[in-house]
Formats: sequence, C-alpha cells, structure tokens
Amino acid sequence: MADGMNEDSGVSATSLGLSEVFRDCLPCGLLAVSPEGRIAWLNAAAARLLGAPAEAWTDRPLADLPAGLRDFLLRAPVTTEEEVRWEIPGRGRFLCQLCSLGEIPAAQPGLRWFTLHDLRPMDQVERELVRMDRLANIGTLAASVAHEIKNALVAVKTYVELAQSGEPAPELGQVALRELKRIETIVLQMLRFTGLPRQQTGQVRLREILEHALRLVQEPLRLKSIRLERRYQTEDDRVIGNEYQLEQAFVNLLINAIESMTSGGTLTLEVVRENPDEPAEALREGGRPPRLRVTVADTGSGIAPEDLPRVFEPFFTTKRDGTGLGLAITRRIFEEHQAAISVESRLHHGTAFHILFPPAAQT
Repeated sequence: MADGMNEDSGVSATSLGLSEVFRDCLPCGLLAVSPEGRIAWLNAAAARLLGAPAEAWTDRPLADLPAGLRDFLLRAPVTTEEEVRWEIPGRGRFLCQLCSLGEIPAAQPGLRWFTLHDLRPMDQVERELVRMDRLANIGTLAASVAHEIKNALVAVKTYVELAQSGEPAPELGQVALRELKRIETIVLQMLRFTGLPRQQTGQVRLREILEHALRLVQEPLRLKSIRLERRYQTEDDRVIGNEYQLEQAFVNLLINAIESMTSGGTLTLEVVRENPDEPAEALREGGRPPRLRVTVADTGSGIAPEDLPRVFEPFFTTKRDGTGLGLAITRRIFEEHQAAISVESRLHHGTAFHILFPPAAQT
C-alpha cells in the first residue's frame, strides 16, 4: 500500500491528495463526488453502508445510490449535516448522519466531500432504553396493584377469620363485600392501560366516601387509642368521580396517618367549602368558583423537611417495610379527578394532606 492505492476501489488515494489517515483510519464513511455528479472515491466504511464493495460504486452516477442518500448528495449546500435513512433490499435499513464538508484544500480540486456516520448503534440503544422504560412502568404498575389489593384484602381476611370462628359479623361482611368490589375496580384500573375505557363516574359525596374509608381503619384506630375528629363544614360536598377510586386514595392517607402515631394522638378529617361567602354576582362576572377542600391531618411523627418534596415519588419511602407506592397512587387518583393534593408537615408535630376538588355542577 506504499503507492497509496485503495484496495477496495482501485482508485489512487494519492492522486486525490488523501493521506493514509483518510484512507484506512477513519471510523466513519468518507465519500467524494465529482463535479459531474459521480462517485469519485469512497473508503471501506462508506462502502459497508452502501452494501457493496467500494469498486462497485466508483465512477457510478449519484442516481444509482439509495434514494435518501442520493437526495442529500444532490441538494446539499457546501457545508451542512442531516440525519438520513435509506433501505437496501436484502441489507435492511440504514440511519446515518451525513455531513457535507465541501472541498478539502489538500485534496483534488472540484471534488465535494461527505462523511457518513452510522447511527444505527445509537438508534438501537435508544430503542432499548424505551423498552426498559416500558418494563419499568409495567413493574411500577404491578407493584401498585399488589399494594392496593393487599390493603383491600385486610377486611376480607378479617371477615373470613371471624366467620370460621363462629362469630357473627354482618357489618364487617358488608365492608368485605365493598372491598371485593374495590379489588375489582383496581384490576379494571390496571386493564385500562391496555386501552379499555375509563371507569364510570358520577356525583359522589365526600363525607360518605370518608366514612366508608374510616370503617376500614376502625380497628387500628381503637388499638392505638387514636381520637377521631370530624369537621364536615358544608352540606354540599358533591364532586364528580368514582367512589371506589376515591375511597382507595383516602384509605391510603388514613393508613399513613395512623401509622405515624404510636399511641394516642388525634386524626382529623375536615371538609370545607372554600370562599363560601363569594357573592353570586362575582361568580357570574368571572370570579373563581368555590372549591371543596378535604384535609386529613394527624399529630404523628411528621415528615423531615428534606423528604417532603419526594413523598409522592414512586418507591420513595422512609418505612422499613414500605413500598413507596401508596402516596404515588393517591396523587394519581386525585389528579384523575382534577383534584390537587398538597402536604405540610412538621417533624414530631404531625402532617396534614390537603386535597382541593372542583365542585360538581349544580343541577
């Protein structure tokens, strides 16, 4: 190779003014086009991207090239770059970043030079990242479903154990039946990711949902001697939503509150209608309609300031046996109901979750 000949094409690299670096060492493809619109020279890397030996392409017109590459070489200005795709029958699809270098001063005058950077490895990495992200989402979904079904099965398990011992528990039986319906709702919620329609919604009353949720946590409230305060300050607490989903979200908040208190303490539930004294004239003139605010507050251990921004993140937990999914699921449910959830907390003084709902349309 001392004479500077390219083994692939038989064209003298020396006659084109190329060094051996261009000829043998460039990892990218390099291609020269003559003023007549023909391929004057290409290296082995460029030939591999074109699916044939270099000598098979030398001195052929640009019209013989795959469409995407041909169009770029014909219209490219002096210097530019672009991602181009083309397909070669039997060889598959190609994705390259093409760079027009214009003329190279050290090379033969009149030739236009182009580099071809194979982007297929990067494209494959990107597809793999998308696949891994989908798998991670599936894992999150599966863990979320398992977490919520586990909570719902507590009442069912208790009812079955009492029934086996011969103790009548008709009220708990109703709770167990309701929880089985909630499990069905959770499964339907999972199936919704496959394209099933959204669950049916309608007008529901927040206090009724809160009372259903409280029945599921009566026993831990009693065992920990936690005092319950209800502050239902509005009669019109109707919102549009799915009662089982909302119950699921409030149960998560109640369980978190109870677990934060060791013995004693107070759990407060409040439902209030914001700006209730806003005159109707102001609302007709574009004032903000009153919203319903639900607060679930406890006097437990509180949340450290550095942890507050992360409490709704999936898999973030400070509990030894926690999954870190309860609050993430809770926020998602409220967001699906056009409700906003926020949290405030003081370490060793307690935590309060506030949920703002748009009110149901008046009928």
